[in-house]
Amino acid sequence: MPIFRYKGYARDGSAESGVIEADGRADAIRVLKQKDVYPNALIREGRNGARFSLSKRGLDASALAKLTRQFSVLLSSGVPMVEAVRTLTEQESGYARYVLVEIRERISAGAGLSRALEDFPDVFPEFYVNMVSAGESCGSLDLVLERLSDFLETQDQLKADVRAASVYPAVMLGVGMVVMFFIFSFVVPKITKIFEDSSRELPFITIILIKIAHVFQHYWWLIGILLIAGYLGIRRFITRKARTVGAMLMRVPLLRALYVSRFLRTAGFLLSSGVPMLRALRLASRSIGNTYLSAHVEAAEKEVAEGVSLSAALSAFPPIVRQIVSTGEKTGTLPEMLQRAARMYENEFRLGVKKSLSAFEPALIILMGLLVGFIVFAVLLPIFELNQLIK
Repeated sequence: MPIFRYKGYARDGSAESGVIEADGRADAIRVLKQKDVYPNALIREGRNGARFSLSKRGLDASALAKLTRQFSVLLSSGVPMVEAVRTLTEQESGYARYVLVEIRERISAGAGLSRALEDFPDVFPEFYVNMVSAGESCGSLDLVLERLSDFLETQDQLKADVRAASVYPAVMLGVGMVVMFFIFSFVVPKITKIFEDSSRELPFITIILIKIAHVFQHYWWLIGILLIAGYLGIRRFITRKARTVGAMLMRVPLLRALYVSRFLRTAGFLLSSGVPMLRALRLASRSIGNTYLSAHVEAAEKEVAEGVSLSAALSAFPPIVRQIVSTGEKTGTLPEMLQRAARMYENEFRLGVKKSLSAFEPALIILMGLLVGFIVFAVLLPIFELNQLIK
């Protein structure tokens, strides 16, 4: 059923706006009049012309995980699929509501759930659709959806850990840079003014401080240009040399644990849900977030297709991963072993994040202390020398 976005006035003259479902424009006007709403703008929302922002009002990772779990509970309780989707539609709004309405219409017309989800790749990732398709094939869609919700919640928590590891240092460094800019641009010039007017030879450290303050005060625009140019240059280098940068990042233990855990978690999850090995490897390679490691997984997929064992094909992974995979292949418990290894690396990543954050704060305090000490020493040294002359 189409969705219409409306603006109008209620009987008492107050402004009204919102979204309704109707069979057509005339039906939408009739429904609104029954609610004592008189529309002056009525727009049908389309898939390509939807005016609702997915990032602001749609299904982000946490919302998708919540929706998937609710869908699983409804199906496992015996609610028919169309009614389950209808129930979920009633609690959503905006683009998310539009997506669910369109899915319900497709299912009502006879399409399978996985086929209906394929039309919305911006909401449902490829691995999600493949998992639903596997669940429909084996008749355990509710269990697959439950696993999907667990997987999405785990991935969302891991992303939250990544954000915590990157946002806090970025904010602290940003605040520190703003404070230093203010000190060198406004505070230091006023203090050092008395030294510049003096005919006495100043200490070397004081001269350095005056030069730095002069640059910040008169060439701040050049500093801004250099910072922007440096940022754009680094981005371009990362884009053009993605595999080289990925190889460098793999040498950082904390990031290596993150990338390896993403692959292990996704591959183990897909295999445990019935997705074929080669397709599971292809989908897992897209979830890593490291071009260098993704390329190695894609190469491993080709080797596995030629008959090479997975443990032998994963040459770019740590030895412990290859050993765990080899054990899983021999015992027939590969999905479980991959999930176990993923938990190990996720715990390693979380522990590394905590250690890094605990070490970053005192390091930043020490750095700020050194800068403040440099300023204080550069200001007080000429004063001490002047006192010595007076005595």
